[in-house]
Amino acid sequence: MKYFIYARKSTDDEERQILSIDAQLDELRMMAAREKLEVVREYIESQTAKKPGRPIFNEMLKAIKRGEAQAILAWHPDRLARNSVDGGRLIYDLDTGQLATLKFPTTWFENTPQGKFMLSIAFGQSKYYVDSLSENIKRGLRKKLREGIYPNKPPIGYLNDPKTRAVYIDPERGPLVRRMFEEYATGRYTAAALLDLVTAWGLRSFNGLTLPLSKMLWTLDHIFYTGVFRFNGEVYEGKHPPLISRELFERVQAVRKKAGRGRYAKHSRFPLRATAHCWHCGCQFTAELKKGHEYYRCGKRRGPCDSKTIREEAFAQAIRTGMCMASLRDDFAEKMLAEAEREKVADRAKQAALVEQQKARLAELGTLLDRLLDVFLAGDIEREEFTARKERYIQEKVALADEVAKFETKNASRLEPVMDFLRASRQAKYDAQTENSEDLRNFCKKVGWNLVFAGWNLAEASGAPQAAPPPDGCGSEGLPPPIPVPRGGSAARSACPNPPQNGPFSCVADPEAPFVPILPQDVAAYLPAAKIFRSLGSKTDPILHIQFTRLWGIVARNRRIKSWRRERDSNPRYQYYRYDGLANRCFRPLSHLSEPRWA
Repeated sequence: MKYFIYARKSTDDEERQILSIDAQLDELRMMAAREKLEVVREYIESQTAKKPGRPIFNEMLKAIKRGEAQAILAWHPDRLARNSVDGGRLIYDLDTGQLATLKFPTTWFENTPQGKFMLSIAFGQSKYYVDSLSENIKRGLRKKLREGIYPNKPPIGYLNDPKTRAVYIDPERGPLVRRMFEEYATGRYTAAALLDLVTAWGLRSFNGLTLPLSKMLWTLDHIFYTGVFRFNGEVYEGKHPPLISRELFERVQAVRKKAGRGRYAKHSRFPLRATAHCWHCGCQFTAELKKGHEYYRCGKRRGPCDSKTIREEAFAQAIRTGMCMASLRDDFAEKMLAEAEREKVADRAKQAALVEQQKARLAELGTLLDRLLDVFLAGDIEREEFTARKERYIQEKVALADEVAKFETKNASRLEPVMDFLRASRQAKYDAQTENSEDLRNFCKKVGWNLVFAGWNLAEASGAPQAAPPPDGCGSEGLPPPIPVPRGGSAARSACPNPPQNGPFSCVADPEAPFVPILPQDVAAYLPAAKIFRSLGSKTDPILHIQFTRLWGIVARNRRIKSWRRERDSNPRYQYYRYDGLANRCFRPLSHLSEPRWA
């Protein structure tokens, strides 16, 4: 009688159950030699027997039907089958005579009614073992999920502690993953460009390989980094520390939705290209190289335009002048920051009351989640509705917990954005000293300024509008762009300004704000005479106009004030410029910045 040796382990992972196959083969070969059994072939398989459909097992049964062997030698009946289908096939082959017998080193079997009955019991025990093991594993998973423990291997940027089974931030990859989120949120990188950037940083996967593009995009979409995780379609509040804030994750998702629409351009050779628009036709300013110099001119995509060209040096120095015009004096900024710090301390009591309300809401959300689970278990709502409501409650709970943690651990205040703006405005005049035009472009994009070139001074032109006319059919959230926009086509996309970047001191440019011209006398007032660029065609250069965002515009329009006053001046020596909602009030440089009703 000829025998087939069959050895199996439950997983195809080479690092798990390494000795299982070798140990089985050694025992089976020793038994065959001891009992002088003729073995014609050995079948080795690494696949679970919980479900039917094992290819090597099926191939062995087909070979038995062809008469190549009449019996099987295996370590235990559970190596042959852990499901009713494969077990029934073996017993049926024993009934029909296609399979003569089975031999096991660990159990007795004879091809008799009693032997087949005992074999069926062994197969049933094997199936019961795998079924009960599955239920035990599911019970353990549910316990982990209720406790906020991620049941799978954490994504890149996190590691598992083998002793405590806790998830902690990878000290090597975690900062790189956080930096990847921050860079992508700026909107300056495509997915391919970001992949090249993180590869240059040295970010690698767990096995030391370079991250593929699909894995990087999967990482950017993974909510695990905000402190919650999704498992089997449900969102759970995790115990692991968040790697990024929820606000940063939402900014990344907003950029992801806009990806792939041709809004990215390479700015390495001409860094200021597409930074400004033409007042006359609304097209973006493009760049070209002539006689070794960079010139910027109107793109003229809608037809002929009379706008003149301007050298890159003149363009850059106009931006530097605008940055200096919107920069606070150091002594003013120090006094404003000191006053803001005092008001921050006084405001802490008010914010503490708000935090108590947030904590009460957190407790209420916990109660709502428990009641929601009870209603779902009672069968009063469907699983889809349960999942949607649970995700909404957990998202709100995580956001509130983040706000409470900021107040309790980081001493955050609602005045922090104001203080961030004051520091940024104070630093702007120093940032303007950079010789890198790419930094100038990034600054304008970050703070949301709109740059326009015109052939004359719009502030002095008789009857010339001070603000951009609202166009038809373009704009988002009720804020039209500051220039006329064509209807459709690539010209319409190029005419729309870049989307504003979220940040503590940036906002969308006010479409009703005036355009402030950057004149030669302004350049001479803020830049050293030795660094002022003058070319032969400077008199015909178009004039750069900047439409500042609201806070920056307030600083720019009040830049001639000689003294700083802490309180309201009943007899002001200087007439402050009025601005929109502040028409009936004198402008106080700090007070208006710290009041929530300034807009």
